[in-house]
Amino acid sequence: MSTLIAIVGILIATALQTRLPTLWMFGGLRIEFLPALVAYAALTMPRKPAIAIALAAGLMQDAFSAAPFGVSALAYGISAILMTSLREVLDRDLPWVQMGAGALTSMAVAVITFFVIGLSFGVVFKMVLVASMSGIVTMLAFFALDYAQMVWGNA
Repeated sequence: MSTLIAIVGILIATALQTRLPTLWMFGGLRIEFLPALVAYAALTMPRKPAIAIALAAGLMQDAFSAAPFGVSALAYGISAILMTSLREVLDRDLPWVQMGAGALTSMAVAVITFFVIGLSFGVVFKMVLVASMSGIVTMLAFFALDYAQMVWGNA
């Protein structure tokens, strides 16, 4: 995956994440696409580009959120470092590994953000819902990004 495709992917994922309507039936939750991109990069790409993509995705999320700037970048960076370190143990083609990587990346951002802002029972419930939705989105993102890489190659 070239740098240009990664940058365009981050911009598209950020635009989708900020512009899609909220899920009002779950208390106004938004579907997160950036944890899926970070999990894909960490389990697919070499270590340095994966961490760079994770930091860029975190800064893009921080630019469009109310959280303090750099919190999401820190969480995504830590998640990318851990996943690239465990890549030999994790089989990225298994759906439960994909879902777990996306859910844990999303949960890392939520935990760090809510420790900075504050924690309550309702927030913990929303964190679990967002993480589970991110896991499902990650599985779909792995399919779409693997297909794009198969069609376009390492353009």
